[in-house]
Amino acid sequence: MSTTEILLHPAFLAAVAAIAAVLGLTLYLTRHNTRRALEARAGAVPPAVAEDATRVLGRQEMASKVGKRPAGRARPSVPFARPGTDRAGPARGKVAGAVPAEMPASTAAVFSEASTLDGPPVTFADVAGLDEAIEELREVKEYLADPDRFRALGAELPKGILLCGHPGNGKTLLARALAGEAGVPFYFVSASSFVEQYVGLGAARIRSLFEEAKGQDEPAIVFIDELDAIGLKRSGGGNGEREFDHTLNQLLVELDGFASSSGVLILGATNRPELLDPALVRPGRFDRRIHIDRPDYAGRLAILRLYASRRPMSRQVDWPEVASQTTGLSGAELANIINEASLLAARKHRTKITADEIEEAVARVSGGARSSRLIHEDEKRLIAYHEAGHALLSLLIKNVKLPPRVSIVPRAASSEKSAWSFGDDRKTLTKRELMAQLIVLLGGRAAEVATFGEPSTRSEDDLDDAAKLARKMVERWAMTGRFELAGRDDDAVTRSRTESRSEPGVAKLLSQAEQAARSILRDNAHRLVAVAEHLVHSETLTVAEMARVAGLPDPAADRVVEQPDLLPPAVVSASVARIHG
Repeated sequence: MSTTEILLHPAFLAAVAAIAAVLGLTLYLTRHNTRRALEARAGAVPPAVAEDATRVLGRQEMASKVGKRPAGRARPSVPFARPGTDRAGPARGKVAGAVPAEMPASTAAVFSEASTLDGPPVTFADVAGLDEAIEELREVKEYLADPDRFRALGAELPKGILLCGHPGNGKTLLARALAGEAGVPFYFVSASSFVEQYVGLGAARIRSLFEEAKGQDEPAIVFIDELDAIGLKRSGGGNGEREFDHTLNQLLVELDGFASSSGVLILGATNRPELLDPALVRPGRFDRRIHIDRPDYAGRLAILRLYASRRPMSRQVDWPEVASQTTGLSGAELANIINEASLLAARKHRTKITADEIEEAVARVSGGARSSRLIHEDEKRLIAYHEAGHALLSLLIKNVKLPPRVSIVPRAASSEKSAWSFGDDRKTLTKRELMAQLIVLLGGRAAEVATFGEPSTRSEDDLDDAAKLARKMVERWAMTGRFELAGRDDDAVTRSRTESRSEPGVAKLLSQAEQAARSILRDNAHRLVAVAEHLVHSETLTVAEMARVAGLPDPAADRVVEQPDLLPPAVVSASVARIHG
């Protein structure tokens, strides 16, 4: 077949026509940004999303359809009435969950999410362990409750407040409590609900949200959870980031588009504030930043007592002791301890929660439920000596927090870790205290070598933790005298060079710590054997039981060996000999 015949063949002409049609459609979509509308006509997207897509084709059309009500249509009612008013509106601590009737279904998803927070009114009395954060929010609460008094003095409400902190420490609870105290509408949204694959829908949802909030006849709170989902620093990437950029830009426009006198307060929550775009967190948008850390001892005690007050509890529970055993746990984890204890008590058909259930609940939350995996007798003995090494060193050495208990019972969440930790509430530690932590961390490995002649894989997590601590001592705190390695640098190349230069110092610290651990355990071999053999039979020992088995004084008193900046083994032996003498 000749070239002319091929070019004139009906099949070839049909293929050319099809290609031309595809190219024409592609050009049309590129020029007019109507890809989502075309997909909607083809049935490629859900009707609700297609409706939103047609609305974002032009700014004027969007302004006329989103956030504005047709003439004659009354403001939609919300499911709660504010006390003392005739209009419908959210009550104290309730969530504004009503959706404007003309709002597209996919945009309305922003508001329907709010219904998951519906519940009894929340006030500051329902928040424990966050006294400093509550104090900062009290003046905001007073402004929301009586804005005229502040306006008469020329005071303006901050446009935005950023709540920063680890997950589970009460950021959302604080926002709800603020709304409950002030008795104003509360809009809760997750920032991830603004992000869509169709360009423009996220911006449309943000406009709808702010139009609804500003349309209230009274102050309102808009709470955006996980703000980093849309507020990350812009990197100037390609088309794949267009939707994120459009959504963030629209949020910036809305933050600039209303005055403080409008009474709309924006609360944002994130656990990664350092990753947020500078344009989002500058003054004038988020004027305040409140840091919410994990609760300290006093905070944990207050949280435990708050949740325990709502359950039938035995008076024998020692809450100060429980608080001391839960260092590093978040508020949500502490609440989970009380709930787990309730479930355990119900399983035992008890009418009150006792100290036994609380103790088991702490172990469950800290390390997971008991594992059903059977342990071979030889492995059980090795684990017992490993844990006894940690425990005995923590009893003997000063500057190390005493563990609440030592156990060889495997936990489902981490079968290679003991059920206690070396946490400390203090944020400032000396070199001596850090070295003591290193010695205790390597105590399990030292006990294995001293007893069985070789280490096991049981030390994997201990070595990781010890190496991280030693690296911080060398690089971040210059505790080996190498000031040129001090400080933090996020540059990958510089970071790699720093790590390579710091490795000898890290290795030296770890080696010295392990030698000190072996020396102390060798001088207390009879105590190590006594604690380990008791663990083999009873599987769990409290601090008081460990001290009694090891023949040591009351653990509440001063401990017997002071390990300064790695005393030579001979000095350590002499110290132990003097104590025994």
